[in-house]
This record gives sequence, structure tokens and C-alpha cells, in this order.
Amino acid sequence: MTVSRRDFLKVLGVAGLAGVAGGLTPPIIRYIMPPIPEQHPFPRTKLVWEDGSPVKASELEVNASYIFAYPLVNTPNFLLNLGDENGNPVSIPEAEIPLMMDPLNEESVLFKRTDSRVEIGKISGIGGTYLFPGGVGPNRSIVAYSAICQHFACYYPAMRYFPPGVSPPNPPSEEVAKGAVIFCSCHGSAYDPYRGAVVLTSPAASPLPAVVLEWDKDTDELWAVKVVGATITGKFCNTCGKPEELVGDTTVVRKVL
Repeated sequence: MTVSRRDFLKVLGVAGLAGVAGGLTPPIIRYIMPPIPEQHPFPRTKLVWEDGSPVKASELEVNASYIFAYPLVNTPNFLLNLGDENGNPVSIPEAEIPLMMDPLNEESVLFKRTDSRVEIGKISGIGGTYLFPGGVGPNRSIVAYSAICQHFACYYPAMRYFPPGVSPPNPPSEEVAKGAVIFCSCHGSAYDPYRGAVVLTSPAASPLPAVVLEWDKDTDELWAVKVVGATITGKFCNTCGKPEELVGDTTVVRKVL
């Protein structure tokens, strides 16, 4: 069979295009479906001040807020010693928390005020629940939550803790105006730190991930050991990343001014 010069050039052209397409396919796939970063075990990390001295539970001011990174260096969290309007520490019990609010259920979150703090009367949701371990420290009043909003990933200073009696700016409801909330000024999401950072006002639908703390009653020192609840906003998983992106044996705690 004799192949004309014109047909031969057509075959070469098609083969060339196929080669180019084949060479482009892997980068295109990587762009559309980027590889999932490696998942690592949660580090056991001691909370320390900027001078390297260990944070003591008794040093944390009631109703003040502090910031620290965990489990990655770019995932900030609130450290809170929760109290009432009079500055007395409030014991925070463990609780079953829904992973997501049910947007079709108007009673998905029903809360009331007792002794100037938020208590949940009823919680229902979709996607299952998880166990929030409650507070630690001598009064079981110390908790830690992600400082990255679950709605649109805004973080401190747009995300802030407002103690009882202190109203956030432009509060979305009368209850939120009473304080005792973590509030995101980006779009008005509010969370209840006294009950596992469950969502109090939309548009957020998932609670803030909670950092599980350990307290050594003999030394009064604190460790972060893992994260429970929803995945931190913007992450494939809470510890997915390069090894150098994980916090180490210590993480610095800074007071929010």
C-alpha cells in the first residue's frame, strides 16, 4: 500500500497532538484533583508562654482569651478560661455535639440563659454527633477551639470571644448581644464556647473544632493532644500537610488584647 505524502503528514500531525495531549493530561489532573497531603498523628504539645515557660492553668485569667497554634503552625485556636458575668469560673461538662446543624429544623439549636451564660436546652442535627470532652483545670473551665470560622475561614481578629455581658458589634440576635459567645464579624456566625462551640447563628453550619487539652494537676501545666469535631476549615484533615507544618513539642500562647 502506498501512502501519499499528504496522508503521511496528517498521521504525523495527529500523533503529535496526541503526544502533546498525553503530556498535558497529568498536570491537568493534578490541577483539578490536587494530591491529598500526608496525614500525620496528632502531636502532644505543651502550651508555653513566649519566654518558653509552661502555661499554668491557674495563670489564665477568667473570661480573657488567648491564641495558640495547633496542630499545624497555621491553624490558630482560642484558649479560654470561661466564667460568668462576675468573673467566677464556670465548669464546662462533656456533651454530645452535632457535626452539622439541620437547616430545615428551626429548633436545631435551642438555648437559654442561666446565671448569665448560655446553656443548650436541645440540640439536633445531621451528620452524626461527637463527644466534646468538656473543660480542664482546677475548675474544669478551660477549653480550646479553632479560631477559624467554619463558614468562610475568617480568623482572629475577625473571630473573637465576647465574655458574658459584652456584646459583639452588630449582633444578629438579642441572645448573641448578651455575650458569652465566639463571634465572627465577617458574616455574623456565633458559637457557644460553653457547650462545645455549637453554632448559635448561621451562616455557619458546623461547630468549631475543639482542641482536646490535658491538665497535669501536680504541675498545673497544659498540653494539646488532638482535635475533635468537624474538620478545621480549609483542611483535607486536621493534620494533613508537610511534616514541618506540624507544631512541635511546644506551642506559644499569647493573650488577645
